[in-house]
Amino acid sequence: MKAFLASVIFAVVLATGAAFVLNGNFQTSASSAFATEGARVDKPGSNLISY
Repeated sequence: MKAFLASVIFAVVLATGAAFVLNGNFQTSASSAFATEGARVDKPGSNLISY
């Protein structure tokens, strides 16, 4: 039972740490991530349909 509880706590700590690292460092907008000549990404929000 102790090993199971330790593994659950470790999994929660690992998932929380990974969420903070991935949200803080690796997220970029599509317009900045695909900034090459071959990508057709325009300014964000300008290609939306307005009613």
